[in-house]
Amino acid sequence: MQGSSSSASIVITKKSSTSKKTTPTLKQKIAIFGGSFDPIHCGHVEIAKQARNIAKLNKVIFLPCRRSPHKNQSPVANTTQRVEMAKLATGTISWAEVSTWEINRVPPSYSWMAAEHFHETFPQAELFWILGNDQWEKLHTWYKPSRLAELMTFIVFPRKGKPLAKKGFRSLFINVSHPASSTEARIRIGKQHPTDKLLTRKVSTYIKEQQIYSSKELSH
Repeated sequence: MQGSSSSASIVITKKSSTSKKTTPTLKQKIAIFGGSFDPIHCGHVEIAKQARNIAKLNKVIFLPCRRSPHKNQSPVANTTQRVEMAKLATGTISWAEVSTWEINRVPPSYSWMAAEHFHETFPQAELFWILGNDQWEKLHTWYKPSRLAELMTFIVFPRKGKPLAKKGFRSLFINVSHPASSTEARIRIGKQHPTDKLLTRKVSTYIKEQQIYSSKELSH
């Protein structure tokens, strides 16, 4: 809050006596990367890295969801385990963080709600949403897509086809691919096959310790 008019005039006089110029504050660029992360794999991290490099992002927030409305099955790992795996996979990355906002919400939870939450949390930031082309093509079926379009620029990576621009949506397409997938990781873990090309060592160790994705679990 400003002080009295006399104190304000002193500040102005002081500034005029110096040659220093005020450097404008650059707007932060923050991307939200939502998903089940069941488990989070090296492909997720690589996509985030490429998105950061191309969009000049200051931060990528990984947002594990309780259950994706776009998938028929519930995650195998519980919410605590999926959050912990995301933290382990990104723990050494200074520009990455993991949010439990959606995990801690009472269902239902929609993407537009997350967009509004982060808009309120970072009101001065330019916000982005990272997603694959498969979901980009279905964006019109999401709840309140126009609200998402108001708040977010979409960073789209290839998946099941090449992304195309959509009228009314700001978008940035990145050409990044990685052979890892959560489905393949779960299958390989269940069969006790190596996952060193799919998962970070810390995530792999945690999965073994917690006995997640065992063949018994996957058969249920």
